[in-house]
Amino acid sequence: MNDRFDHLFIRPADFEASLAFYRDVLGWSVSKTWGGNGNGRGAVLSGGGVKVVLAERPAESGAVAGNGARPDVHLDIHDIDARFRTLPKGAHIVAEPEQTHWGTRWFVVRDPDGNVIAFEELHGGGG
Repeated sequence: MNDRFDHLFIRPADFEASLAFYRDVLGWSVSKTWGGNGNGRGAVLSGGGVKVVLAERPAESGAVAGNGARPDVHLDIHDIDARFRTLPKGAHIVAEPEQTHWGTRWFVVRDPDGNVIAFEELHGGGG
């Protein structure tokens, strides 16, 4: 098993303030932006070894699994189906392997404290 961190998903109360913090205070580079003109805005920022995705509230088109849970932590998995088979069945599974509307596949789990984690196949993988 080789679970690798991909990004942290943040829904800030003040998108502009958060964008300015990560970009101007921390000096992280903006690699992608979207939205505006009435659509929810978002940005992907990188500090080198870590990536943060900011998305305006409400994130109507954001990453949503199963019962509406929105993952905060995203892991990059090369073979979603194989990784999913290693998990015991149970209430911790929020979404079984499925296609996302942005072109990846994922499954989603919830830890005992309610934290939602997406295991996502970002670049294609095995079967």
